[in-house]
Amino acid sequence: MFTKILVAIDGSPASEKALAVAVDLAANYRAELTALGVAELPEIVGMVDEVDEIRQGTEAHFRQIGEAAVNYARSRGVALRSFVVRGHAAEAIVHYAESEQTDLIVLGQHGHSRIARFLLGSTSDRVSEHGPCTVMIVK
Repeated sequence: MFTKILVAIDGSPASEKALAVAVDLAANYRAELTALGVAELPEIVGMVDEVDEIRQGTEAHFRQIGEAAVNYARSRGVALRSFVVRGHAAEAIVHYAESEQTDLIVLGQHGHSRIARFLLGSTSDRVSEHGPCTVMIVK
């Protein structure tokens, strides 16, 4: 049923649950599994040097999360590719899923940005609305 699964990861407990479900599904369906971390910059930053420093730190953080996800999947006998992209989380997840012709997107109900979700709607809400394929939201 699913041949290409994308799991969104951000290091939150919700994304860890989503990763566990995605790994289980990938094993069950013998599907290709990809983890995607989206490095977002804060809306207010000072100088150009600060932007570069924040960007590098954020990307390094997501690479570490991706490496941990690869190790977790490997420990369960599943191959996992991990990527970090820049941008707005929901938009980047949807774009990646479209470009890779993903069959299933798996993500946690709540990530790190809980305050923003009350004002703007959660990433999972936006991905489920705009995603090009089936979206599984893990609670």
